Amino acid sequence: MEETKIIKKYEKVLAACPLLMGIPASQYEEALTFLHAKAVHLKKHEILQQLDEPFRYAGIVLSGSIEGSFINENDAKISINRFDAGKLYGEALGCVQPPHSPIQLEALRDSIVLLVDLSAMHQEKAALTGIQYHLAMNLIHGLARQNIYQNYKVRILSQKKLRDRIGIFLGGLPHAKDGSVLVKLTTTAMAEFLGVNRSALSRELGLMQDEGLLRIEGRRFFLKHD
Repeated sequence: MEETKIIKKYEKVLAACPLLMGIPASQYEEALTFLHAKAVHLKKHEILQQLDEPFRYAGIVLSGSIEGSFINENDAKISINRFDAGKLYGEALGCVQPPHSPIQLEALRDSIVLLVDLSAMHQEKAALTGIQYHLAMNLIHGLARQNIYQNYKVRILSQKKLRDRIGIFLGGLPHAKDGSVLVKLTTTAMAEFLGVNRSALSRELGLMQDEGLLRIEGRRFFLKHD
């Protein structure tokens, strides 16, 4: 069975997945079998989930990177998030399984994803026990974290000024001891996340540096605080 081999091969990656937190590696196969896990191999830029098509499965990224996005009223792509190895995506949608997906999922490079059916947890007639209960608790915590993240994203996009969007975005990232934050996104990806075009973002970042409000060293950003 391909999934069994893949689970063993990517044990260390699965250990980083929030859905499997606290579950011994020896029980990964049992847990993922319960969730009807299925591995899919994607080429760069291959679409995993189309907009408006039924959303059936959440996914654990084993290798590569997956981007979630939607199209706004101006037909521009707005990036919601990107998911690298060890990340779980689509928790809420995977539970509800809407007939029309509000997001598109695209492989940013060659990727392997383990699709999981989260509806298995609320289709069980008997009370969840053991691993099933552990999965359910991890899912609840994951949904709570996702809610916090979405509030952060809404707060960013609700700002009219790009400078304010940049400030909230950088302020929400983990700060190093020297006060800097590491931005892993490319300028294009960061612009999509902030809901603006790349030129506007580059121009604003340049102005903020000229005014002494920001210093950029590679992918590290230093914000001046009053």
